[in-house]
Amino acid sequence: MIRPTHSDEKTSIIFFYSIAFLLTSFFFIPEKSFHFKLFILFTAVSFPLMVYKGLCRWQIIYESRIFLFSSLFLAYSLLSLFWSAPERSSNILNPIKNIFYLVSFWFIFIFVFNSAEHRLQFLIKWLIIVSSIAAATYACYQYLYLDYPLTYRFKMPGPLLNEIRTAICLGSGALLCIASLLYKPSNRNATTTALLLIALTIFLTTLGLTHTRWAIAGTLFFCFIMVALSQIETRNKILLIGGGIILLVIAGYFLAPTISNYIERGQSYRFILWSGFLKEYQNYWFGHGLGTTIYIREGLMANWHSYHSVYLGALISTGVIGLTLLLLMILTALTIGWKLRKNHYALAVSVLFTFACAMGAVNFDSVILRPRGYWLPFWVPLMVLSLYELKLLRRKSAV
Repeated sequence: MIRPTHSDEKTSIIFFYSIAFLLTSFFFIPEKSFHFKLFILFTAVSFPLMVYKGLCRWQIIYESRIFLFSSLFLAYSLLSLFWSAPERSSNILNPIKNIFYLVSFWFIFIFVFNSAEHRLQFLIKWLIIVSSIAAATYACYQYLYLDYPLTYRFKMPGPLLNEIRTAICLGSGALLCIASLLYKPSNRNATTTALLLIALTIFLTTLGLTHTRWAIAGTLFFCFIMVALSQIETRNKILLIGGGIILLVIAGYFLAPTISNYIERGQSYRFILWSGFLKEYQNYWFGHGLGTTIYIREGLMANWHSYHSVYLGALISTGVIGLTLLLLMILTALTIGWKLRKNHYALAVSVLFTFACAMGAVNFDSVILRPRGYWLPFWVPLMVLSLYELKLLRRKSAV
């Protein structure tokens, strides 16, 4: 285990509370640009300070295969900027900055959490508390005070941006609650259990109000996966899964008109979009470059330039090579997560990361993005898994 010296402990504590504030404030800072500026300020000050004080421990973090494969994917994505055809300078500068912020935050995260595991428990607890309170507050404001109809798609302002990102983060909150209930410490009391159930109810209710079908279905599916992978007795697993299925059937009966509307909405032209982009895809091996914006030239979705799939985006931007590196990064993380499955926290974040990967299949353009909605459930679980991987390596070397 990596322990900072006594002189660096205060730095670690300051960084920890800064990270806790930045991640929880995804849910309550109403202005996305202000949150982004705070994130830039934190990484721009903290990472150079770590380099100056020799706190990065370069050799140790590169022992993580998760970090190594992530670095390969990010490095190749940067390399693809050389053969990009950008429309404006920001198409080149933004990916460079986003990767710098991500890697810098990753080094800071490892430094802060590797020496004190209770900090991660504290962070999870406050993420659940703050996000559930924020979701309940915004829902009451929109549907009770502003009197929006229930057909209005719920969203939380600020870094979460829109209904889809809000739904994915709410689904992640529900999964964290399920994990906290199932993979519990032995000293959890009845009050804590009741509060977790209240938070879970808030997450599932507000998730339903987003009317985001893929996030709703994914959350429910991975809740069952959480139960199936837990270490509770088989009898209890059967009762929980069976009870959940019964509740879903009952809810489906009463919500049949809404579900029918979801089905009638179809796949929101995604298949048409994807086929249109694949027709524009020419540079198969290397891609068109991360800084290139590809437009559909003809058909129903002419002039559209949003891929609605991080995997299709990786294929078109960085080619077969880039997509392969992305999939290797994900596969490496999931493999290590499975090896660490006896660790409750590692298992929980593995399921959470898998959920984020599934959500990216039909949403967004890239996993290389600013620290907003999708960034939180995708990259933070990856950092946590790399943290536990490094701890596992330390234990093996000590034997």
